[in-house]
Amino acid sequence: EGATLDGMKSSRMFHMTNGCSLYLEALHFVDGRSDDNGGAVRADGAGDIAMKDVSFTGCEASTRGGGMYVISSGDVSLEGASFSECTAGTYGGGMYMRNSGDVSLEG
Repeated sequence: EGATLDGMKSSRMFHMTNGCSLYLEALHFVDGRSDDNGGAVRADGAGDIAMKDVSFTGCEASTRGGGMYVISSGDVSLEGASFSECTAGTYGGGMYMRNSGDVSLEG
């Protein structure tokens, strides 16, 4: 159940900066792609990120964070999240995080 965002192996779905926060529920990211970091979601200097019942499938990044890339951002909370067949060229096939706030992973 929920909505699906399909990047068609040609684009990332969300890029947040400048303290922008994000809350998503029941969303499926499919085939997101980036030539650098964050195949589906990139947060660079963003605010808090909270996701519930989300999935990342077949997402890829050339460098870091095939599904999600989070750097210098706020708190990150993932509840009921799954990562499947996501890849990255160097680090974090599913998710890459650095220099951010508290991280909570449940389910």
